[in-house]
Amino acid sequence: MRSPGRFLLFVLLVIIGVKLSEQAYALVAFRDERAQARDLRARLGQTGVDLVFARTREDSLRTAIKAQDVELERDLQIVRRFHREARQGMTPRRHAEYSAQLARYNAQVVARNEVLRRFEALHHRHQAAATRYNLLADSLHALAVKMGQPYYQVPTALEAAEEHRQREAAADGP
Repeated sequence: MRSPGRFLLFVLLVIIGVKLSEQAYALVAFRDERAQARDLRARLGQTGVDLVFARTREDSLRTAIKAQDVELERDLQIVRRFHREARQGMTPRRHAEYSAQLARYNAQVVARNEVLRRFEALHHRHQAAATRYNLLADSLHALAVKMGQPYYQVPTALEAAEEHRQREAAADGP
C-alpha cells in the first residue's frame, strides 16, 4: 500500500525538477539576451544620470529666469515712467538718469536672454535624454518579455541614475 505522503513527496520532487529544468534552460537559452539586458541597463543608467542632471540644472535656470523677470518688470516700470516724463521734456540731469536706467535695463535683458538660451539648450538636452531613456526602457522591457519575464521592473530615471553612480563608485574602489 502506498502512503499519500510519499505520493505528495514524489509530486513535489517532480514539480521542483520541472522548475529547475526550466531555470537551467532559461540560463542557457537566453545567455545573449541577458548580456543585452546588462548593456541596456548600463546605458539606461547613464541616460538616467543625463536626464536627472539636465532636469536639475533646468529647474535652477528656470528659478533664475523667474527672478530676473521680476527684476526686469520692476525696472520696466521705471523706464516707462521716464518715457512718460520725456514727453513733457527733461532736464539734462534727468535725461542722464533716464539713459543710465535704460542702459541698465537693456543690459539686464541681454543677460536674461543669455540665461534663456542656456535654458533652451538644457531643455533640448533634457528632451533628448527623456526620449533616449524611454526607448531604452521600452527595449529593456521587450527583452524581458522575450525572456519570459513580463513583469520585469524597469527602474525610473532617478533609480537608474543612482544604480549607475553606485556601479561607478564600486568600480573606482575604496
